[in-house]
Amino acid sequence: MRIIVLRGLAWCLIGCLGAIVISSCTASGGLSILGYTSDSQFDPSIRTIRVPVFRNETFYRGLEFQLTQAVIQKIEQRTPWKVVQQGYCDAELTGIIKLVQKRVPLVNPLNEVREGEYIFTVEITFTDLRGAPHSPPPLACLDTNSQDQIQDNRASSKTTIVRSRNFVPELGQSSATARQQLVEDLAEQIVNMLESPW
Repeated sequence: MRIIVLRGLAWCLIGCLGAIVISSCTASGGLSILGYTSDSQFDPSIRTIRVPVFRNETFYRGLEFQLTQAVIQKIEQRTPWKVVQQGYCDAELTGIIKLVQKRVPLVNPLNEVREGEYIFTVEITFTDLRGAPHSPPPLACLDTNSQDQIQDNRASSKTTIVRSRNFVPELGQSSATARQQLVEDLAEQIVNMLESPW
């Protein structure tokens, strides 16, 4: 008798757990329990995104290509979105490299760099283009009134990011490796910011 009751309780517990798991399934095939989810944190309704070459307002040439390429690689690796260069897209990510500073807080007695630091300031704008009926022509081709009208139809958010990276030449680090690592850090942070808010 006791064994039958225990088996009944076990089957009841298994049935309850199964019901909880089934009810926590999401449309994309993941699980969502108590606010935690196994789904991607990126908006699944966005399928394509355009990432034009970032604008560079500094004297450091080539950084715009490095940062744009790093951001595209991170988007392709971490998100379900496809990066497109032409045609219709659901969203657009643009950026401006506003400032690059190189500081030397510590020098040795021979006035050589013992420790240096790079600081990048980048302005990012994420624009959701799905509100517009189709992807508009480039803004340079439109008159001022049309530009204002198109900007009103788009939902965009602008963010400024400031990142820094130290380098120590005596340990084999160089300013070039510090710049490259800083570009990678910025690309990672930019893609992290594209996640849906909690």
